[in-house]
Amino acid sequence: MIRELPLATPLQPTLLPRSFGTARSLMLFAFSFCLAGVCHAQAPSSARYQNVLAKAVRGVALDALPAVVTIEVIGVMQADGEVRQDAPTSGVVIDEMGHVLTSSWVTGGDSASIIVNTPSGKRYPATVVAQDEHRDLVLLKVTSSDETWQPIEFPSTDQTIDKVGETMVAVARYGEANTPMVSTGILSAVGRLDGTAIQTDARISPAFYGGPLIDLKGRFRGIVIPAVGEGGAEDSTAWYDSGIAFAVPSSIIAEKLEQLRRGDNIQQGLLGFVVAGSDPYAEGTELSVVRKRSPADKAGLKVGDQVQTIGGQKVTRRQEIKLALGQFDAGDDVEITYERDGKSLSTIATMVATIPPLQPQFIGLIATDEVTEESNEEDAADESSTESVIVQVVWNQSPADGVLKPNDRLMQLDGSPILNTNALRQRLWASEPETAIELIIEREGETQTVSIDPLTLDGPLDRIASLKASDDSAADDWNVETLQLPDITNTAAIWFPQPEASAETASDEARSTPLALAIVLAPPKDRDPATILDPWKDLARQHRVAVCVICSDADDQWRPNEIDAITKLTAASLKQSGASPSAVSLIGGGAFTMGEKANPADSMALGASLSTENVFSGVAISNETEPPAIRLRKDGPPRLLRVLIPSPPNSEMPFWAATLRRIGCPLQTTLTLNRDLCLQWTRSLLAM
Repeated sequence: MIRELPLATPLQPTLLPRSFGTARSLMLFAFSFCLAGVCHAQAPSSARYQNVLAKAVRGVALDALPAVVTIEVIGVMQADGEVRQDAPTSGVVIDEMGHVLTSSWVTGGDSASIIVNTPSGKRYPATVVAQDEHRDLVLLKVTSSDETWQPIEFPSTDQTIDKVGETMVAVARYGEANTPMVSTGILSAVGRLDGTAIQTDARISPAFYGGPLIDLKGRFRGIVIPAVGEGGAEDSTAWYDSGIAFAVPSSIIAEKLEQLRRGDNIQQGLLGFVVAGSDPYAEGTELSVVRKRSPADKAGLKVGDQVQTIGGQKVTRRQEIKLALGQFDAGDDVEITYERDGKSLSTIATMVATIPPLQPQFIGLIATDEVTEESNEEDAADESSTESVIVQVVWNQSPADGVLKPNDRLMQLDGSPILNTNALRQRLWASEPETAIELIIEREGETQTVSIDPLTLDGPLDRIASLKASDDSAADDWNVETLQLPDITNTAAIWFPQPEASAETASDEARSTPLALAIVLAPPKDRDPATILDPWKDLARQHRVAVCVICSDADDQWRPNEIDAITKLTAASLKQSGASPSAVSLIGGGAFTMGEKANPADSMALGASLSTENVFSGVAISNETEPPAIRLRKDGPPRLLRVLIPSPPNSEMPFWAATLRRIGCPLQTTLTLNRDLCLQWTRSLLAM
């Protein structure tokens, strides 16, 4: 609940000694416990309990208010050239020298000035001293000779043990009148935002960003920041007033203050490895990718290593690794223990702020996982399975053409075991450009070593030869089916080949040419997915690409919350068609309807492909697509996402192209786009 505290109160907050407010709240608590235990006779009434709680909240809030300031950001330049003044937010005075700690809300855009409005009513310009970009904190400095600062008191470490269920009080000031504001809730979770924040269900508005979070003993527990959970929304303020809010713990802030006072920016640290598997909560810490020249590579980590501890903290799954690394910043040394060949080893890696962007590589093969069951001769019940990666198809005129053959068994890449096709795809994606890769393969029972010079995927599409359609494909009987899912109101229809009546009748050739899948997002004005499919049918059959058309829920726009519907309909399409999940493209309406320069379906396609983790392996959109407001994380697994855009002669690349390349998404360009080229390109996503 958010409350506004009147400025005129019997006890003025600026006159209260700091210890008095805390003592008063403790007395109120003692009083409440007495009420609860008098003669073990009668529990206090709800009204009496609420009155005692309200007095306690008021006490700790009044005690904190002398350290809370209002911050105004003036003259923020927008992308359209207009100037705005952002809504005021809050900050916390942390020393008597005029240092104010606040949130990244005040540095969200280039501003003409930042004004600090103090509890005394005076206004001062402030300068940015340093930023903690990892935790969305900003340190400001106000220079004044006539202001007496009352800093907030940091609790000792042993007092800040976070316990879920504690009552929390968020305190803020608002506007030129410095109106006090209070919102109460509980500490609802710890270790959020990859271990950097605690969570409260207090209802938070932008006025509270940068303000303190306090417990009912008056202890400073953290600073409220604008943030949402990973993949939870388009921007960091989207959950405002939702009952889900985050704060950086005061214990962590205390550790970082001296560095910020020195003017040293703090950035998130990166190591440069990827854990195998797609489920972050599944058991397993085996490394599937180690980036060349990354801290992990320099520390001696290799593909196949099993991470055991990070910074002394035991880890058993990918999510635990993210939580363990969340406490470290760029420049920090991290001790890592790991298992290799049955031996436990340790190393120290120095985290860095940036790793050179990936330049994904391509060799031109389609492979599959072959699982073989192994049994112990002494105990037939003791069975295990191993995975092998088998070459299915080698593209004509590709780097692998003439080097690899169908049925080759791929065993090692650059000296490390190849775990499965997904890990192979990730490792090829992360390979160094203009550097030959070395493969150890088994062919007809003999082991040999081959070398391949890969191609960089980024650039003109005609550099990558297309896979010819198979003439001996099975399942020539194609049909249209409507897709309907519970709780999904978007209409959708899929065009796909019927499977063989019996799996045993499928030929080896048919199995060697998997089906690809194209998800087409229709322009909002087009409402009948079955009709929209008609011009795709012959081309889809020719290129062996199943096509699913999804229409927007409304006839005038695509909405951000429809990403979930698109993802679920894609999963249903994969199940229905039997297509390969490694070759799923998302095609925006403007990619093939070039007369419409700003099609909402293109923006939706880009947003959906970037908001999901490797659900889509390609997105084809107009080069005039308006980019969605998506927060892109640089510390996640590589996005195995190719972006196809038209690039007519003398045209400039869109301004968002650099951002996509920075996160490792190659941009493939062609003079123009149409349905035929979109499906031919979708087919190419099968190859790595």
